[in-house]
Amino acid sequence: MKSNRAAIRYAKALLLESVEKGSVEKIFQDMELVTKTFNNNIELKHMVDSNIIKNSIKVSSLKLIFKELSSISLSLLNVLNDNNRLNIFDSVALKYKELYNSHKDIQLATVTTAVPLSKDLENQVLSTVSKLTNKKTNIVNKIDKTLIGGFVLRVGDIEYNASFKNKLKSIKQEFNKNTNLLTT
Repeated sequence: MKSNRAAIRYAKALLLESVEKGSVEKIFQDMELVTKTFNNNIELKHMVDSNIIKNSIKVSSLKLIFKELSSISLSLLNVLNDNNRLNIFDSVALKYKELYNSHKDIQLATVTTAVPLSKDLENQVLSTVSKLTNKKTNIVNKIDKTLIGGFVLRVGDIEYNASFKNKLKSIKQEFNKNTNLLTT
């Protein structure tokens, strides 16, 4: 919880700095790279979380891995190092992306399906959500094979569950409720 609040504070400061320097888009690209790299390399997360590895080794490793980052993003890395917070670098990147979307009035819609969405279907969902909410929307497709079929759409706090798994669960609950009535 504390690291989450700290990540938000660092992300806000990074957004303010990037707005001031006119490099909001470049920093967003940097944070995308950081997020993807951490998501694809669990060992990297273990390294920055380690209490055994010295911060000097962590920061030099991160600077080598992320050598193409802008000077503002690299200065964030230095600040995190100075404050002994290298372990929240990926969280700061994630929070920056959320703040960026809010700053640009872009909402995120998550569609969870059993199989990847086709480009055509993704465009249909995107256009429908954008029309309903009157906001620019970015879509993220998550795969969950346990859904069997259908989809779960989440936009902000609203979730629409049209998965077969959910329908089967509802049928089971209805069936159990009705069989309980018969036994009494």
